[in-house]
Amino acid sequence: MEFLIRHIQRTADIAGGYRVGNLVIKSQGTFLQLENGTMIPTASRHVEVNNGNQWQTLNPDDLTRVTVEGWPAYAGLDARMM
Repeated sequence: MEFLIRHIQRTADIAGGYRVGNLVIKSQGTFLQLENGTMIPTASRHVEVNNGNQWQTLNPDDLTRVTVEGWPAYAGLDARMM
C-alpha cells in the first residue's frame, strides 16, 4: 500500500510541474537523481525533501549540513524541484 501512495504522490508532483527523485549530495555538487538514473544539478533551483511526511524547502546552508557521523544530512531523501 505504501508503494501505491508514494506513486500517487510522485504523479501529483509531476502534474504540478515538479521533477521528482532522490537527493544526491557529492563533492561536485547537489543533484536530483531521477528513477532512470539521470542526475540533474539542483543549483539555483527550488528544492524540497520529504522529511517526516511533509515537504521541507532546502536552502543552500541545508545542503552542506552533516549528521553527527559526518554524512550529508538530506542525501538520499525523496526530493522534488522546480
